[in-house]
Amino acid sequence: MGYITRYGSFWGMIPETSGRVFWVAPAASYTVEGRTYVASDGNDGLSPERALLTADYAVGLTTANVGDVIVLLNGAHSVSATITVDIAGITITGLPGSAAVPGSRMASGGNRNQSRITSTETAGMIFTVTAADVEICWLHLNPIAAGAGISASNAADFLYVHDCTFAMDTAEGTATFGITFPLGTGTTTANDNSVVRNCYFLVTGNQGPAIRAAGTAIGLSIENSTFELRGATSWDDAIENTLAAGSINWKLRDLDFHAPSITVVITDCYEQAGTAPDGGTAAYRCYFPQASDGFEATATVDIMCAECYLATSTSGAITGSS
Repeated sequence: MGYITRYGSFWGMIPETSGRVFWVAPAASYTVEGRTYVASDGNDGLSPERALLTADYAVGLTTANVGDVIVLLNGAHSVSATITVDIAGITITGLPGSAAVPGSRMASGGNRNQSRITSTETAGMIFTVTAADVEICWLHLNPIAAGAGISASNAADFLYVHDCTFAMDTAEGTATFGITFPLGTGTTTANDNSVVRNCYFLVTGNQGPAIRAAGTAIGLSIENSTFELRGATSWDDAIENTLAAGSINWKLRDLDFHAPSITVVITDCYEQAGTAPDGGTAAYRCYFPQASDGFEATATVDIMCAECYLATSTSGAITGSS
């Protein structure tokens, strides 16, 4: 069967690749096309019927920079320890439920990703990426309290995260993140040119930022994504750049921010801390909810804005940094 159905079509829209495709099941017993199989890290993982049991083991089977792909089959995956992605040039993907419409903004609720992954490790990361050119896509990530969905080191240059949903709905705490860049303090130890595209971040209460750079991240692009607050508590920051002096050339394009009311708000949709080069961040076509602050920076010249709007009860107004 491989990944061709009985009707001759591709099963699951697997990315075109010249490398091998490794399949990972959500549990020891799993079902594919109505048949039940047993997953094991003793399997070769090269077919849906011979799936591996853990994504971490699958990473160890891949070869760097040859196009290897790891597919997490539909279902609820749970990890008790961080999946360390230390092999360059691999893709980790779920099975796409529906393709995003090119050029459109991510809808509220995001893609209906059926490959869901959570962590039971105390304050753990689901993925820690320590190699370059890694792609993570079509997954629903639910980080544990004080943990993160994805942690990218300074060695994880050109990380590409797209078409993922992040549910930050665990016990409220500002140490819970969607994606975090925790390492690197200068331009020689920075994370370079990573991209977050077509993602949806759902936050309940005052969690940590959906995307946070505590270390230096140069050339980060955040595009076509939605940040939605629900619940009864305001959210301090949706996106936070804490080392703005070194984290330059950020691009924020086509981002939507939603809050439940004019009293429960996103305090700062994008916060840039510290002294930054003039125009070190550029924002285009971003929409902010009423009573929220679109941009917070040390100086208004730190952020270049074009066609960014702050909603009002009657229409909207072009906004800049404050």
